[in-house]
Amino acid sequence: MQRIYRLFLIALTAPFLVLGLAAPAGADQQLWAAAYVDWTFAEDAPSAARVEQEIRIAAPARASFFTLNWDFEVGEGGYIGLQSDEAGAHNLRFSLWNATSARGAACRRFDGEGVGMTCELPWRIAPDAFYRVRVVRGAADGGGQWWSGWIDTREADGRVVQTSIGELRVGASGNAINPATIYNFSEFWGDAVGACQDVPLSAAIFAPPRVSVSVTGGASAASNPVGRRPDGHVCNGAERTGAVSRHARVTLDDGPGMILTLGGSLSANDAMARRLAGR
Repeated sequence: MQRIYRLFLIALTAPFLVLGLAAPAGADQQLWAAAYVDWTFAEDAPSAARVEQEIRIAAPARASFFTLNWDFEVGEGGYIGLQSDEAGAHNLRFSLWNATSARGAACRRFDGEGVGMTCELPWRIAPDAFYRVRVVRGAADGGGQWWSGWIDTREADGRVVQTSIGELRVGASGNAINPATIYNFSEFWGDAVGACQDVPLSAAIFAPPRVSVSVTGGASAASNPVGRRPDGHVCNGAERTGAVSRHARVTLDDGPGMILTLGGSLSANDAMARRLAGR
């Protein structure tokens, strides 16, 4: 969703660089090439029927994924976000672990890292736009609980366009989102590179996620974004695994946010973070 926002650099984490136990081989995925943003909701924040967040992908990169993640109060949850494939084409993705049914033009089952269902929609990421991703509880039926994934965009004339990614059904117990489990994730999921500094440079800005106890009612925003990386893994440029990363806290129109840069060399990553923070 496009908007004017204010950016002030509050904190810039040291680069995290990821060192695995063994060098990946051949076409294996690059290991530990990821970073996270954790959020704080009020201790009395109720279970949610809706979660939403504005995300700007300021620098898309091939084989990169930028997500909003959560768990249900009972059982695993899912994720929704914007993605680039290995050729650089963009798409939207909405996935739920342990989903059993789907409605949508491009929904399918997945396995490997867990089991569930995912819905995908082609998309063109505009680097200067904020997009609002939303996950909304739908109806329950004899097979379980339905959830829908959406993306909202603002047109030049001010109209908000809501686009459905798909609907997925989980067991009946998966009927509420636990706010304490909400976080963001940025990942390079492409093939292993010779040196971690060769991971393509990407950048995203995450506004505070918001939750609501109802499908259409007012929402409560998170606060205190905190950057996180795979523990014990560093990348100073030449290591075989991981990726350079920065977390830069910022102030947006609707509260505290986080810039997350991933990949590239130490200097290129730092320059990207500082540019987006207005430094």
